[in-house]
Amino acid sequence: MPVNPVGIEAGAAGVMIRLKPIEASDRDWFLATLTRNRESLARWLPLNQPGETDDMFFERQRVLCEEGDRSQKSFRRSGVMRDGTPAGFFALNSISRGLAWEADAIWWVDSGFRGRGVATAGVCALLDHAFGDLPGGLGLHGVHCGIEAGNDPSVRVAEKCGFVHDPSKRSHLQVGDRWAMHEFYLATPASFDRLRGNAD
Repeated sequence: MPVNPVGIEAGAAGVMIRLKPIEASDRDWFLATLTRNRESLARWLPLNQPGETDDMFFERQRVLCEEGDRSQKSFRRSGVMRDGTPAGFFALNSISRGLAWEADAIWWVDSGFRGRGVATAGVCALLDHAFGDLPGGLGLHGVHCGIEAGNDPSVRVAEKCGFVHDPSKRSHLQVGDRWAMHEFYLATPASFDRLRGNAD
């Protein structure tokens, strides 16, 4: 399946963002953003592996982006504003193509862009690609995300993007050196279309 090397652009609430492959040229902003946001990111997301420097962490993400595009097992992208300013990171992991074609979503944005609709625009762009028809999109039937209790901003973003809480599914997931209970949310092409007012 061909991958657009330029990126995909979409938005929500008047905010546009472009999702582009992670490249070596992203290293400086990625490391600066990681340093600036480490405390808040580490609260909710797994970051460096044991013994892994920030530079090694970035390189792992870059390689995972390339490998994911090649294998179609993941889709990892930098989020860039229209003026070229990097704003965050958006990914689909564990893409499976069995009876149901599904993936897990994860995202984060730089603290300077929080509360401005950037995360919502980025996740909508991610879902646009996830649910888009092959070969331009991934043709997925569902996208899950696990959100830890107390992460209210991520819950708001998820709901604005068409994710629906699934009260029957919850699980402990590892975040750094701790395990935390996560609630699960599901977005489908139908829930995403309803959000955009495109349902039949």
